[in-house]
Amino acid sequence: MIPQLQSMNDGKVYHSLCMKIGAKRWARAFSPLRRYRFMTSNVAESLNSALRNARKFSISTVLEFIRGLIQKWFHERGEKVAERTEVLTKHVTKIMMSNKAYADFMAVKAISSYEFQVLDGTRERFVNLQDRTCSCRKFQLDLLPCAHAIAAIRWAGQELYSYCDEYFKSENLRQLYYAHIYPVGHPDDWQVPTEIKSQNVLPPLGFVSAGHPQKTRFPSAGEKRRTRRKQQVCYICKKAGHNRLKCPNENVIGLSNPSDMEEVPEVSRGRRRRTNGVRRCSSCGQSGHTRLTCQIPRMDSLEDDNNFSHPW
Repeated sequence: MIPQLQSMNDGKVYHSLCMKIGAKRWARAFSPLRRYRFMTSNVAESLNSALRNARKFSISTVLEFIRGLIQKWFHERGEKVAERTEVLTKHVTKIMMSNKAYADFMAVKAISSYEFQVLDGTRERFVNLQDRTCSCRKFQLDLLPCAHAIAAIRWAGQELYSYCDEYFKSENLRQLYYAHIYPVGHPDDWQVPTEIKSQNVLPPLGFVSAGHPQKTRFPSAGEKRRTRRKQQVCYICKKAGHNRLKCPNENVIGLSNPSDMEEVPEVSRGRRRRTNGVRRCSSCGQSGHTRLTCQIPRMDSLEDDNNFSHPW
């Protein structure tokens, strides 16, 4: 990433990030706070999709919707966490499995009972199990054993989970959902103090722009908005990828078994239709002309001529 920033605009972007803003604001390795493998703290973005339909109602209705939504989340996720028997959470378990796979190809040389030299291909790392640090800085930043620390812990014959922070363990997550969200009840049953009832709360003064209010957030620079397109399905053969005008089995209507399509003879629908962009005659069912220019007389017109009686 650093070489790419240095090459953009003759290094102006890199100079702006490193010198003016500071690396602690955009690099997790230099952050003075515990990030726990996350660089974003905008929790409100997680509720945007869930509150998309509820934001058009009044404030009291939106607050009650949020309360009910959190109550539902706490109950469902609390039951899932209660059934988990692993020591670490599901997300952290995947990270540790990946680190274990990398640790299998590393060589360890002991310096002392708690200091080790780990050879990672052409690089070498220094691991201190007593201070829980590694020269790659992932051990002390994530509070999880990196691949070098796992190799050293294996060599020392110690327990791997003892070097994981309590924040990543399932028991800590289980205690998080011990709390319960209760309903607030009907407003008539509320015990509101007199000084609160006497206050007259007015709406905020603000300018309301014309048009419909914005329901979705504006995408950031370089962010692509995901679109959901409904897959087109032909109502004749029930297959995706085409419609009835381009259906190869246009004469088959309402068949549930596609294997029976070849056994059904071709019949005319009695109306104009197109197949792969070719117009067909609604009288004889052949292509290349219409009903007005059809050379084959219709049977109903012949019967009308035979039954016609002259007045003289």
